[in-house]
Amino acid sequence: MTVIKQKGVSSAAHLRNLSRYLDDERALMRGTQNLSRFENWQQECESTRRAYGHDEPGKAGAKATYMMHQVIAFLPEESSCSSRHGKMTPEACMAFAREWLERYYPQYEAAFCLHEERCAADGESRYAVHIALNRTNLETGNRLCEGLGAKGKGVRAAHMRELDERWGLRQLERGNRNSMAHAMQPSKAERAMAARGAKSEKQIVRERVRQRAREVARDAPSGNRMRELARRLESDGIRMSVSANGRQPVFQAPSGRKYRGYKLGKGFSLSGIAKGLGMESARQMNRAMGDEMERDG
Repeated sequence: MTVIKQKGVSSAAHLRNLSRYLDDERALMRGTQNLSRFENWQQECESTRRAYGHDEPGKAGAKATYMMHQVIAFLPEESSCSSRHGKMTPEACMAFAREWLERYYPQYEAAFCLHEERCAADGESRYAVHIALNRTNLETGNRLCEGLGAKGKGVRAAHMRELDERWGLRQLERGNRNSMAHAMQPSKAERAMAARGAKSEKQIVRERVRQRAREVARDAPSGNRMRELARRLESDGIRMSVSANGRQPVFQAPSGRKYRGYKLGKGFSLSGIAKGLGMESARQMNRAMGDEMERDG
């Protein structure tokens, strides 16, 4: 699912930072809605707020929220700038953002720009559209209010799911990470351990699973190889099971911490492990992953 984030701009510093980011020369493309031209977006939005009294707090003792800063972040898998070369080109990302505004915020002023963002931990790239959304509804004169906290977040997430479906983008599955491209991204603690020459628990689990899978493929030509793998890992203090939805292997380390297969990386899905065990037929794999495997949770 495409990520949608929003934060109220209620300080002069945040407003300046947002302005600098939209005007940054590194932006790939820019656009506006209900504004005459991009170069004048700050002044036009400010004039609208002043005309409707929205440059002042709506309640006594509260802060004035000048506008909303929204970020539409596309998955690396679906961004054409990533190593996966997804279908969302810069032009497509801008068209997506424009449709987002036209469908859900048609009465509001907005300025937006596209940036390519790179993850420092794994070097993966993605596209993100940053939107400065003015709070004044040009038809009613009211301030934008989608509900506080979780309610507003839920409304925006539901709208994004609708738009993702229209564009044929991947939907988030319950219990799975949004971006599989970042699944193996090392945590800060893991990077610190690697710098010291130590192995993380995740790396140890990964190596044990690979080692035991090779042994089972070599020594156990018949029978339920997936079950045999689970038995051998048990002797290492690692408990193997299958997620409640039956889609992911789960490995519980001696510390009690659990790691789903996608967090260990390529080849650690149920089908990947089954192939590593030499189980080539679909019937073998389905039987091994069926009722005989213990379910997690």
